[in-house]
Amino acid sequence: MTVEDTQEAAGDEPSKSQRKRDADVVRQLGATLAALGESERATIPLSDEVRAAIDEYNRIHQRGARKRQLGFLAKRLRQIDLGPVELALERLRQITRSQTDSLHRVEHWRNRLLGEVDSESSSEALTAFIENYPSADRQQMRQLQRRSLAEHEAGRPPAHARQLFRLIRDLVVPSIESDASSDS
Repeated sequence: MTVEDTQEAAGDEPSKSQRKRDADVVRQLGATLAALGESERATIPLSDEVRAAIDEYNRIHQRGARKRQLGFLAKRLRQIDLGPVELALERLRQITRSQTDSLHRVEHWRNRLLGEVDSESSSEALTAFIENYPSADRQQMRQLQRRSLAEHEAGRPPAHARQLFRLIRDLVVPSIESDASSDS
């Protein structure tokens, strides 16, 4: 075998550094899977061996033992097709981002209704909210808005502001979800 043949054979295989980077990616995937909650992990297509390795990893608290178990978990992960696992993880991330965006929108409306936005008054915000969400009970919104503003001025705990937030969430989030499903 000549030097050229050795180089050609070596060119087909990834370098040692590349294999280490690939192993680190799989190890990080294992740590990500272990950090998920039980219900989230149930949506990921994993073999029973991988699930058992994750459960064992989560039971261990000693640093060295956790590191060894993570290596074992990564070894189990390398034995399965990771495409569906990564796809399911991405779906979970999208759902989380969508929920976060929804809550930010609800918080923004609450802040507008409480007059915390400089460009408009709380009554203008209520008019805008009713225009955007005609199914909202105008009287209930106005009462909660007034009570929230009064408790804020009095320095009391924000009990009515929380009720206002829940009411806004119940109106805004379903409409966001229906908009997203109609876009698909």
